[in-house]
Amino acid sequence: MRLRRRARRPPLEIAVRPAGRGDAQAVAAMAGAPGRGRGPPRFTAAAFLRDGFGPAPAFRALVAEGGGETLGYAVCCPGYDADTAARGVWLADLYVRPEFRRCGVGRALLRALAAGARDDGARWMAWSVLARNRAARRFYRRLARELPHLRLCAAFGPAFDALADAAAPGPRRPG
Repeated sequence: MRLRRRARRPPLEIAVRPAGRGDAQAVAAMAGAPGRGRGPPRFTAAAFLRDGFGPAPAFRALVAEGGGETLGYAVCCPGYDADTAARGVWLADLYVRPEFRRCGVGRALLRALAAGARDDGARWMAWSVLARNRAARRFYRRLARELPHLRLCAAFGPAFDALADAAAPGPRRPG
């Protein structure tokens, strides 16, 4: 079986910039695009504004634009690696509209994210990808290697609450 190649499209001029409050609707629409997850989207325009702006933002975001349109976005959070005593950045989400994939948009977003993080003192960037998402894994492998010796563990929902509930009483700072 031969795969059909996509028709070549003319080169796209891509501009990447920090996302602002005015990007909330466009980012939320892409975050809630069909096929992105189960159930109603949680990364809404309200969540983008609430968590990305204000006195203690939880993330930073970049948007890619071209031809007068928003083509994609990247969301990242600061990180720290105690083994290397180095600051870094965790890529929380990367999305490129399907019609603009394979045009350099994702690569432009990640390059801009890495450059900005390095300017802020970061020495690494990490992300996770679902094992079944072969297209994304191929894309990411062109940029960095998968770490076969590393397993990502996560406590969400009830598992997270159980950990927090088991903490000794007393004054605590949120993580």
